[in-house]
Amino acid sequence: MSAGEESNVVVVGDKETLPLFRMIGMDVVEANDQRSAEEAVRQAASKGTRLIIVLKHLVSDEDSLRKVARQYDATLLVLPTKWAKSEPINIEKLLAEALGLG
Repeated sequence: MSAGEESNVVVVGDKETLPLFRMIGMDVVEANDQRSAEEAVRQAASKGTRLIIVLKHLVSDEDSLRKVARQYDATLLVLPTKWAKSEPINIEKLLAEALGLG
């Protein structure tokens, strides 16, 4: 994503994974850890991005990342990868978040 450019969806991930998203036409931002992922979310959201997808293996504090996205009224999707520790899915929590209730 270039400076000043607005996109509806941005993927934040590592340099090995991002080319896959780029091939299907998505805008991408490279990050290596939690701190750089938060900065990428902040920059994308401040430019008007509505949906930001972050690869799970970059995230050590998901709540902090969600707080950054909420500041800009952006929706955050943390996408599990094969490198991320899997967790059980809480459907009720996901629905509440999607509806803006949680």
